[in-house]
Amino acid sequence: MVWLGGLLFQSHVLLPGLLRVGHARVGVELLRRARPVSWVALLLLLATGLHNLSRLSLSVLTETHVGTLLALKLLLVIVVLMLSAHRDFGLVSRLARKLEAGQEGARQLRAIAWIDRAVILLGAAVMYLGLAIS
Repeated sequence: MVWLGGLLFQSHVLLPGLLRVGHARVGVELLRRARPVSWVALLLLLATGLHNLSRLSLSVLTETHVGTLLALKLLLVIVVLMLSAHRDFGLVSRLARKLEAGQEGARQLRAIAWIDRAVILLGAAVMYLGLAIS
């Protein structure tokens, strides 16, 4: 919840505001500071999902609705991890390099905000599937 709330604020308030006033350098610093919190949350999500998966028998996974929901949840978590890695280690790093070179980073900030929005939707779907499984 903390992770999704932070992404929601970041993608809908913080990044558009920084883009509007031209303070992309501040955005890079804030994105880097939020990185440990988001990755701890993502790794906990993955660890708990794998733990839940290991507690179920193979017949439950293949023959019940719970197995299907759990597989879908795990797939969505993997997509969230890939998008978050691209955002944190690709786009944010590229934005920092552009700003250090004196170039404008508005395009990267917009791309980061759109990835955050996609991750929010996927995270909400993961939360729904977690509730549906329980």
